[in-house]
Amino acid sequence: MVNPFQLIGQKLVEIGVYDFLFPWIITSAIFYALLRKTKIFGEEAVAVNAILSLVFSFFIWGYAISLPVMSLGLPLSKFITHFFIISLVFLFAFIGASLAYPDFSEALGRAFGKSNTIIYIFIALMVVIFFFTSGLGEILNLQGTLLKGNAGVLILVLLFIFLGLSAAVIAVIPPKD
Repeated sequence: MVNPFQLIGQKLVEIGVYDFLFPWIITSAIFYALLRKTKIFGEEAVAVNAILSLVFSFFIWGYAISLPVMSLGLPLSKFITHFFIISLVFLFAFIGASLAYPDFSEALGRAFGKSNTIIYIFIALMVVIFFFTSGLGEILNLQGTLLKGNAGVLILVLLFIFLGLSAAVIAVIPPKD
């Protein structure tokens, strides 16, 4: 006998909820949060921020659904699942480490110093690794176009130069007290 939740999930896949609606909602929420955080249009521009975030996310996903092969549901769910599992592993590692050290935040401060550069580089590398292992790189067709031949090497070199410069800038910025 078929599980009713499986039938509902299959129907949601058929009507495109996972390929369009959920990514659109996530994109819209991220744009709205960024507009609210930066306060580009002022403190009271809630309606402007909402409309712009909706329009921007419709433009992004309108382009994405016009691509020949549009199936973001599976790779995006793999990406989020990988990220969630690794986050849980780190959470349990931090809990275990906090049991071993009485003042764990002080121990982290001694281990990494005043700069969080290593942590930021690690997070950026993990996101890139999750991006390619989840299959989102195949959606963008990066393996067949960008990372092919000399252009691929150039792009990777520029990416590492950018990450290195970002790390250098972050290392120079004094930490907030």
